[in-house]
Order: sequence, then C-alpha cells, then structure tokens
Amino acid sequence: MLDAQIVGRSVWWLKSFHGPAARWYRILLRDARWSDDGTMMVPSIVLGLLLAAAQNACVTPGRGFFRVYAEAGGLFSVFAHDHLIEAEKIDGCASVDLQNPAQASVKLSFAASSLRVLDPQDSAEDRAKVQKTMETEVLRISEFPMITFDSKSVTKESPGKFSVSGNLTIRGKTSPVVIPVTVSRLDDGTYRVTGTYKFKQTTFGIDPIRLMGGAVRVKDEIRTEWELYLK
Repeated sequence: MLDAQIVGRSVWWLKSFHGPAARWYRILLRDARWSDDGTMMVPSIVLGLLLAAAQNACVTPGRGFFRVYAEAGGLFSVFAHDHLIEAEKIDGCASVDLQNPAQASVKLSFAASSLRVLDPQDSAEDRAKVQKTMETEVLRISEFPMITFDSKSVTKESPGKFSVSGNLTIRGKTSPVVIPVTVSRLDDGTYRVTGTYKFKQTTFGIDPIRLMGGAVRVKDEIRTEWELYLK
C-alpha cells in the first residue's frame, strides 16, 4: 500500500485531467480501500498505471538533430548549390497515454535565431552571407523570433508509425500540416522520433531568394529531417 499523502496528491492531480486520465481516476476510486482513520489505500500497481497514463516526455538537449535542406533551382542552378541548415536547440514535450498512444499531444518550438547555415562546401565568409540573408530577408527573426508546432491529433498508421496533425507557425503565419513520424522506445525509456517533411516557403508568406532575375534561386519547396529524443 502507498503513503496517504502521496495518494492524496495523486488523486488531486488526476482530478485536474479529462479524457484518458479521467478514466484512470474512476479506476482509482473503484479499486481503492479506506482504512479506519479515513486514509485511502490504493494498490501500487493501480497508481503506477495512473501515473503512466499521462506521462510527459521532453526533448533531450544535445541529442539528435533537426535539419533543413534548401535546393537550388532556376536556369543557372548548375552554378549554384544547395543549402544545409540545422537548428541548434529545440524545446518541447509530448504528453503520452501509454494505454492509447494515439491520444498523445506534442508541442515543439525553437528560436529562429538558433538556425545555423552549415554549407560545408562554402567558405566561412560565404556562410556568413547566407546566414545574414536567411535571418534578415527570409525569416526576419527580429520580427518573428519563434517557430512552433502544436499538434491537434495523432493517428496511428501502423506499429511505430503515426501521422501528427497540427499547426505549424513560421514567420508569424500558421498553417495546418500533417506530419508523418516514426516512434520507437529505447531500453532506458527514451522515445526516439524520426521523420521527414516537405513544405513550400510561400505557404508561410516567404518569397524564395532569387538572384540574376530568377536565373538562380532557391526552390520554393524545402525538406526537413529530424531525429529527436524525448524523455
């Protein structure tokens, strides 16, 4: 049996939830027993399931990656090159009901200023120029400092594969998206989330960079790829 104060705090915590957590709260009341002094006594296994039903897992800093690939286009694209950009830090958490993973919710964000142009084939001077163009003309980070994703629903497609529907906000403009992800759980309980997603810059009010009257430009469609670890 469990300490009365722990149980009391857990019951209060569960009362604040709805949906799956509320279902587990009803199980708690059904299976609880009361001692002579009025203490609620709950089997440990029941409370363990209750706590697992609304588990939070947050992005582990310094592990994994989030990359953006922007390809060159236009008549003279052969003289240009693609760009590789990476986010230095991503913040966010997922709320997971282990009994029903499709009920998960996800909220991620990162500062637009954390995006760094890698372009290994360029000199440091050229990378700095691309970085400045991205910050001042493409993302306008002083006006729109954050990029965010807030899920609305999760659909299980097959074991370990999900479609996450939600709102993606870039440069102050929000657009509904459906993002495919693959999720696995490691031995230490960490969730490994991988995926790739393409979208058009113009969807978010961004005009792709053009040079030489459009003869050299960055394609409207860009590709993102990530490997995140949440615990």
